Amino acid sequence: MTRLRFSRLRGSSRLRGSSRLRATSLLAAVLLVAPALAGCQTMDTMLGKKADGPIDCTSYQDDPPKSDAPLLLIYLDISDNSTESASRISENLRPYFEGALREGQYIRLLASGGGNAGLTSSDCLDGGALFKIDRNNDTREEKDRNAAVDALTEEVDHIVQSEQVSPTGSVTKLLSGTNDEIATLRAAPGARIGAVTVVVWTDLLGSGEASDCLNVDGKKASVQIAEAMVRRCFSPEAQQLTPITDGKVRFIGVNAGPATKPQQDIARYLKGELCRRISSDCG
Repeated sequence: MTRLRFSRLRGSSRLRGSSRLRATSLLAAVLLVAPALAGCQTMDTMLGKKADGPIDCTSYQDDPPKSDAPLLLIYLDISDNSTESASRISENLRPYFEGALREGQYIRLLASGGGNAGLTSSDCLDGGALFKIDRNNDTREEKDRNAAVDALTEEVDHIVQSEQVSPTGSVTKLLSGTNDEIATLRAAPGARIGAVTVVVWTDLLGSGEASDCLNVDGKKASVQIAEAMVRRCFSPEAQQLTPITDGKVRFIGVNAGPATKPQQDIARYLKGELCRRISSDCG
């Protein structure tokens, strides 16, 4: 995914009068500041950040593992692309990025804003390389890991804010392709994928499409209704969802944003019913 960077506009000042002292002082200040700025730019490059371009993900990646390494598969069901929503999502993903960079994990991210549009993927978090920060010095390792987490959450922030959000849609589109997604990543040349964790950001408040089994429009907030909805999702007739047999699932984002009490209730009930059917390790 192409990321946009916006540079701050810098004001310019003009020397007035003929005071050589003032001009000399300004020149000296520039000469003193220039090396410091160059040093900062060099450090940013080392940590994968470039002034006017996307993050350099290779700075956070390690050599291919000699044995199987975990896969972190992230789904973003985006119903709000505001800056507040983007910040909320990226902050909730921080612990997962921290764990991945500490342990060494493949990371794959897919996002959907609903409607008929296809899924949005990240060029950085494409599941094809192992992410890991490993240094000989513990202090340096922690510092570099924190910088890497900041960069990856910034990537998430840009993806969320640039996603076109439709008034219709749900997390069904993302979840329906999970088994195929995992199988494709496992089959990639050189991949050594072990345990899989699927992290799903969603409010579970799908709307607008009657054929969608997770459409809550007009639904009453009850356990019985939620159970019937999810049963339909996994039914042989609908076949909109299938159990994820090759990984654990974590739903985050439920009741994290503004919602009415009935919306909060139905979302909570749906999460419980989905967890009963989608994976033996779900929360």
